[in-house]
Amino acid sequence: MLAQKLILSYGSKILIQLIQIAASIVVARVAGPTVLGTVAFGLAYVSMFMFIADLGIGTAHIKLVSEGKDLGKCISTYTVLKSITVGLFFLIVLGIFLFQKYVFHIKFESQTHEYVILIMLISITIQQLLFIPKTTFAGRTEQAKQDIPDFIRTLVYQVLRIIIVLLGYRAVALALGNLVSTILVIPIIFFLFKDYPHSGFDKDLAKEYFKIALPIMFIGMSTKVIAYLDKVILQFFTCSEQVGYYTAGYRIGGFILMIAGSVGLLFFPLFSKAVANGDFQYIKDKINKFERFSFLFIMPVVILLAIYSGAIVKVILGHQYIPSINIMSIIIIAMFFMVLNMPYGNVITGMGYFKLAAIINLINFGFFIIVILLLVNPEIFNLGATGAALTVLLSNLFVGTLYRIFAKKKCPILSIKKGIKFFLYGIINFVVFYYLYHNLSILRDVRIKIVFIFVYFAITYFSFYLLKWINKEDWENLLALVDVKSMGRYIKGEIGKK
Repeated sequence: MLAQKLILSYGSKILIQLIQIAASIVVARVAGPTVLGTVAFGLAYVSMFMFIADLGIGTAHIKLVSEGKDLGKCISTYTVLKSITVGLFFLIVLGIFLFQKYVFHIKFESQTHEYVILIMLISITIQQLLFIPKTTFAGRTEQAKQDIPDFIRTLVYQVLRIIIVLLGYRAVALALGNLVSTILVIPIIFFLFKDYPHSGFDKDLAKEYFKIALPIMFIGMSTKVIAYLDKVILQFFTCSEQVGYYTAGYRIGGFILMIAGSVGLLFFPLFSKAVANGDFQYIKDKINKFERFSFLFIMPVVILLAIYSGAIVKVILGHQYIPSINIMSIIIIAMFFMVLNMPYGNVITGMGYFKLAAIINLINFGFFIIVILLLVNPEIFNLGATGAALTVLLSNLFVGTLYRIFAKKKCPILSIKKGIKFFLYGIINFVVFYYLYHNLSILRDVRIKIVFIFVYFAITYFSFYLLKWINKEDWENLLALVDVKSMGRYIKGEIGKK
């Protein structure tokens, strides 16, 4: 069933991103980059502190549930701990907001920014409480129960976004749409969770949670801050318009981001269970298959989208978003590296080396801060939104290298050299086709640009065939993506599973 879980994860996340992109096109065109940037800043300002709402106990819950601990005790203990951390998150973010405004007198760009921040705080607080059932589903690798509510929430929110901007409302109303969609999905999640066992709070079990969570806390802090700090720094160094350009390019180019999160949630409990059983060959096999699929079928699409970023941005968003072109190209490549990095990070945490993972992420956090301050600061490199995108790319390359080095040390059976040939091929592939696309005068014709897409895939996969990198089994794995009957049986079986 792992294939169905991965396929459902990939498929649902891609579909969600496509829906978000479609809605973002309407919002971006109608509302403009300033409104887009205002909402993105408000979300980033609150989300940057989201690690406080978890403090590592979510990962601990996944690990303990996946290892077969008493489910009722785990759920009850996690519920108490999660409620405490979410309460801390709400109070701390609200306190920072009030101190910034009334004590330090650091002004926001407008009062609208303040309203958006407060609405987003309420919305994210509710979403974090919903992680009690969602994290339990993750620990039991019940992918359908994780993905279906997320899909419904996304669909509702994106429909609301379109209606709101078409009616002439702006940033505050868009933030309220986020809150409404979050509230509407609560009954669905609780319906899926209603038959799970509950028992009393267990102090001894809580100690196990804290033991696992302590180093994870630093991992969560660094990853969450990195994920949102770019937009916050952009806002304070530039303006909402620059954040809007960055968000637009990020949204189109970052559709792979949700895949990365899904991969992490699925692989961590699987690897944790495999380590408990001493089955390291299982870990190696799953990483090899995942990487192979990603290099053969995801990488060519990523490269093509990066090459066509100019055409995509102009057609989808219009000429007012030309500054988003470079951002999209850089971000889509950065997100692909994030996807490839995820299994190696999960090897380290799945084997219980949480302290090592925390150190790696803290080092990357420091690297991220230094690079983004250098590239975005108007008094140094002054690259604005493009500088923020480059920071994300360099950070993913840096942390991915560290993950691979230490995963190999802790699990010697892993083979990290196989990906090198694909990396080199990807660089050559990108450079050659990027040069052809931008230097052949014939490609100025829109019809030829469309034909060029098919030529690109034909040459790419023919070269894979000549290099003997692709075989019948790889194509069968790809075709499994459209095996609707198998997927239907998996979803039906899981939804009915208690």
